[in-house]
Amino acid sequence: MNCLLCHQPMTVPWTPATLWRRDWVCPSCEDRLTPLHGGCPRCGQPNETGETCPDCIRWLALGLDLTVHCLYAYDEAGVEWLHRFKFSGDVAIAASVAPVLRKLREPGVTYVPVPLSDERLRLRRFNQAELLARKIGPTRQLIEKNEVSSQRELGKEERRHRTNPFTVPTSVKYGKIILVDDVYTTGTTLHQAAFSLRQAGATEVSAICLFRALNKSKTRPI
Repeated sequence: MNCLLCHQPMTVPWTPATLWRRDWVCPSCEDRLTPLHGGCPRCGQPNETGETCPDCIRWLALGLDLTVHCLYAYDEAGVEWLHRFKFSGDVAIAASVAPVLRKLREPGVTYVPVPLSDERLRLRRFNQAELLARKIGPTRQLIEKNEVSSQRELGKEERRHRTNPFTVPTSVKYGKIILVDDVYTTGTTLHQAAFSLRQAGATEVSAICLFRALNKSKTRPI
C-alpha cells in the first residue's frame, strides 16, 4: 500500500474492516498539517490568551455573529496541500482529512458548502467546499453565488468590504445549518453567506473551515 499523499510504500494493518480502504496516509504526511487548538473561540486564529481576535470583534461590531471551527493552520504545509487539492485537481487527497471531518458530523444538521459561481465551477470542474462537506455528512446547496472578481487579487480591507455575492433563492426552513469552506482568510465569504441564509429565515448558522490563514503568515491567501 502506498501513502495517499507522498506515494511512498507503507505497511497497513490488514483486517476485514480495512481491506477496501484507499485513504491511508503515512505518519510523516499525517504530521505535516498543523491542527489548531485554543486561540480565538470564534475563528481559531492562534493567540496565547484564548480571547476573541480583533477580526472577529470587527465582525461583531457590524452585527455579524458567526462561529467558525477551523481545523488546521494555513501554513506552508497547508498551502501545499490546498494548492494540490484545489488548483491541481488532486481531489483524491481529500480522503486524507476525511477521518477528522467525519468526527464533526452532528445529527439533524444541514451541511451547506459555500458555492462557486457558475463560471468558476465550469473552469475548475468541481467545488472544493462541496467535496469537503460530503466527508462530514449529507449536503444541501441552499446558496447561489454571482460571479465576482477573484478574492486572490483583493487586499484584506477590499475583501472585507466587497459586495455580498450570495443569494438564497427560497426561504430556509431548516434547523441548524453549518456552512463548509476550505480556507478562512478575512472571514468575508463565510460571514456574507451566513448573512444571506439568515435573511432567508435561517435561525442557527455556524461554519466549519479546513484551514485558517494566520495573520502573521507570509503565505499568500487563496
